[in-house]
Amino acid sequence: MKDIFPYSFAENAFISFTLTDRFSGVWEPKHSLYRERKTMMEVYLGIGILCVIFICFALAIISGRRHAQAMKQFSETIGFSYMPHVEDDEAFLQRFSRLPLFTRGRTQNVWNIMKGRVQDFEVTVMEFRYSYNSSSTKSTGEVSTQTVVILESDLLNLPSFSLTPHKTSTELGNKFFSTLIPALAQFIPQDINFDSYPLFSKLYLLQGTRKNEDAVRKLFNRDVIRYYELQKGLCTDGAGSTIMCYSLGEQLGPEDIPPFIDQSIEVCEMFQRARHPVLAT
Repeated sequence: MKDIFPYSFAENAFISFTLTDRFSGVWEPKHSLYRERKTMMEVYLGIGILCVIFICFALAIISGRRHAQAMKQFSETIGFSYMPHVEDDEAFLQRFSRLPLFTRGRTQNVWNIMKGRVQDFEVTVMEFRYSYNSSSTKSTGEVSTQTVVILESDLLNLPSFSLTPHKTSTELGNKFFSTLIPALAQFIPQDINFDSYPLFSKLYLLQGTRKNEDAVRKLFNRDVIRYYELQKGLCTDGAGSTIMCYSLGEQLGPEDIPPFIDQSIEVCEMFQRARHPVLAT
């Protein structure tokens, strides 16, 4: 008599598991192996991402150190003093607190600070970063890093002003707060436009206060306005005996600093003539 079951028990069990795996896909041993492989892939992916982040961070540190070394060598070449950083950024910037750029951001940092004298001007060149990031909420916001050139001269006596490329959001924000809190309107920077120079008003946001608007308008005469119409993107802050030039969000290499210092001196002399037209003639 032939066996009713032509295969052994072990062979029947193998066929059963094979069919179950093929048609239902629920064979537990193979499913467990899939999960292990998926977990390992996730681990490898995580390690890979961490390696990329680490490499980028290391490259940024190396690049920053090379840039700082180049700036130090450059300062020695032109006879300027050099500080890689300061102990208290806020205390250092207090000297220039009237310049509007240094009122931006929740956190502020300065580094690669060079100081010297060119002609009759005290010159400070440094890199400045402001950020609206909140350390408590870890939220992201505006971050801007730029090289700034600050000139100080006793011949200057400027009303406080800020000149930056036009940003509609900034203007709308000022108008909103002026409407919302009329009592504070005199302390909120005002956008000063010139009907006779529509191109300048389109390109730039010129801000003063309600109290000094007339003085700022007088300072920005025809020659000054024409100059900035040709120098698109040049930012300038002024207050008292101090004026500062920079390009928002732009860091300069050592080779770019000398011509930018020359341009800043040109701007300063232009405002001296605008402020004291009698002396200019």
